[in-house]
Amino acid sequence: MSYVIAMWKDGVPYAITACNQTNSFQLIPLDSDVALNKAFSHPYRAGAASILNWILKNESIDSAEDLSIQDEGRFRK
Repeated sequence: MSYVIAMWKDGVPYAITACNQTNSFQLIPLDSDVALNKAFSHPYRAGAASILNWILKNESIDSAEDLSIQDEGRFRK
């Protein structure tokens, strides 16, 4: 099982992805399996928790405090 760092805005799930151009993390809407494949996914919950803690300390993502670790399978259609 893999884990994603996700949140909901206006009833739509969003997940974290790494952006090579800006060298930062960004939120993307999880509106398809293709979008889910682009989301940052970690095979271990503890690893995802470490990344989430780093994001909360170092990134300026809107509503970052609403981010949580979720099972990737929850978003598969």
